[in-house]
Amino acid sequence: AINPNLELLFSGPSLRSFSYNFRFTPREKDEAKEIRDIIKVFKKGMAPRRTQGNVFLNVPYVWQLEYIRGGSDATTARGDTRGTQHPYLNKIKPCALKSFNVNYMPDGSYMTYADGGSMTSYQVSMEFGELEPIYNQDIDMASNDMGY
Repeated sequence: AINPNLELLFSGPSLRSFSYNFRFTPREKDEAKEIRDIIKVFKKGMAPRRTQGNVFLNVPYVWQLEYIRGGSDATTARGDTRGTQHPYLNKIKPCALKSFNVNYMPDGSYMTYADGGSMTSYQVSMEFGELEPIYNQDIDMASNDMGY
């Protein structure tokens, strides 16, 4: 027999969203250029792409997000591997960049550096949405990570 109360609780698999906020404050001209390039990569990556002849649209880029532990692939004194998926943070399935916003005046006033016109600070906010739901079979209880 179907339990109607159970049907009320479960309406189907859902897609998760992940929001991130970063503040970039360049200290020199090279850092300002790098920040500009980072912003442009995300703006370009979330925009739809046109096909040859501009007749059809292709989907924007798909992003694979990971929480990385450590900085290089060296092994620590405890034997941990650095530069790998963090075992105590969740894994994320492939995502689409749903929103990307840049606040060019996070301190409330227009301020630039004299050397090239770079803003003194940028506040970047972005939201990613998974493209596939999490299923019971996706979580491996025998693995050494947090799972999805």
